[in-house]
Amino acid sequence: MKGGMNSLVRQAQQMQSKITRVQEEIGNKTIEASTGGGVVTAKVNGKQELLEIRIDPQVVDPEDVEILQEMILGAVNQAMEEAGKMMNTEIEKITGGLNIPGLF
Repeated sequence: MKGGMNSLVRQAQQMQSKITRVQEEIGNKTIEASTGGGVVTAKVNGKQELLEIRIDPQVVDPEDVEILQEMILGAVNQAMEEAGKMMNTEIEKITGGLNIPGLF
């Protein structure tokens, strides 16, 4: 029984090591999302940190700031969602879809 437990602990440690490596790799990747046909683009990294916002100057209308704000929020939220999906997909490959509390 003790040998089986040691094996299980060792497997969990190996899985944690793989997850940490994948998190680091994904953290270095960038994801872009845009709204308004590309007039607002948000770039985030795999850590879900906002890196850049690009706005086509032609859409900057001082009389209608609300629509620009909505496009910015949409682009940022879409990029963040894609980064989260990418991380979850890679983690699931390692864990086989198991939800192991405290592992990551």
